[in-house]
Amino acid sequence: MATEQKHSTYLLSEAESRLRQLSPEKLRIVVAIIAYLQKTEESEATEKLLHIPDFAEYFREVEQNDDKLENTASDEEVLQAYLEVEKKWEEVFRHLADS
Repeated sequence: MATEQKHSTYLLSEAESRLRQLSPEKLRIVVAIIAYLQKTEESEATEKLLHIPDFAEYFREVEQNDDKLENTASDEEVLQAYLEVEKKWEEVFRHLADS
């Protein structure tokens, strides 16, 4: 992990050095390419999550419980809603780990 971090830091430094040498026109192109790569990576991650059985259903349940948590009145209701949200997130993480 430390080696990976050092390599990443080196690559970022190298990229920054090279970016500083580009003309504004070329820099705009690089920014567009980076944005494209980032969007592609996010889309791939979303695709993987959506292929996990029942993931979308669990995610909806977690969101509904989050809404309940925000709209509760008493401390006890807040605690119960919080515990429900935590339990659902644990289920989501278990499904992620199993896939």
